[in-house]
Amino acid sequence: MFYRTTVFSSLSYSALCALLASMPLVADANSDDSWLGVGSEDPLIRLAVAPVEIEIEAPTPLTGNNLELLLALSGGGGLGEIREKAAREFSLYLDQQVQRRFGDFFEDERVHLVDNRAPLTLHTNFDIAIRQQIVDIRSTRDYDLEKGTMTAYGKFRYRVQGAAALREGEVDIADFKLRARYSTRAPKDGGVVEDTTRQATERLLEEIAEEVLDRIEDELEADALLALARR
Repeated sequence: MFYRTTVFSSLSYSALCALLASMPLVADANSDDSWLGVGSEDPLIRLAVAPVEIEIEAPTPLTGNNLELLLALSGGGGLGEIREKAAREFSLYLDQQVQRRFGDFFEDERVHLVDNRAPLTLHTNFDIAIRQQIVDIRSTRDYDLEKGTMTAYGKFRYRVQGAAALREGEVDIADFKLRARYSTRAPKDGGVVEDTTRQATERLLEEIAEEVLDRIEDELEADALLALARR
C-alpha cells in the first residue's frame, strides 16, 4: 500500500518521540455488528447488509528526518507497522461514516437493516487512494513548514443481490474531485509537531461517504428495493 512520510531536515529526537507517543491507538471494537437493527421500526422492506469492505492507501500521519530513527522508535514493529496501524484506523473511521450516513438514509426510507433472512443483501466495497501534493516548503530560524493538498481517488462498488435478482454498480471516486489542505509545522527546538494530515484524511473520508450515498441513493430507495425483490 502507498504511504508517504514527510521529511524535515531538523526534526529532533525529542520531537519524534513526542509525535509517536501522541499517535492514537487503533480502536479494538469490531464495528461489523453496528449495522444490525438500524433503520425503520415500521419497514417497507428488510435489507441484509454485509460488512463494508475497505482498502485504503493513505499518507501516514507521521513526520521524521531519519528513517532508521523512526524504525527504532516504532517499538520494534518497524515503520510498516505504523503504516498498517494508520490504515486500520482510517478504515474504521470510514466504516463508521458509511454506517451513520447509510443508516440515516435507510431509516428515512423505511428500510430495516438485518444480518440475514432478508429478500436482498447489500454488499459494499471501497478501494481508496489518497495522494499528497506539496504546495509550499519553507524553513525559518524556529521551524520547518510544509503545506500541500490531498486528493482522493479510487473506486466504490456495490451489489444488491437476492435469490433471483441482482443490481450492481461502480463509482469513480476521482469524479468527485475531493481535495483537502494539510500542513506540517516542526519546531526546531524539539517542541510539539503540528501535523494536520490525519484531520485532512478524515475530512476526505467523510466526503467520500457522503458523495457515494448521493450517487447511488436512487438505487437504494425502498421502492427500488421492493421492485428488485419482486423480480
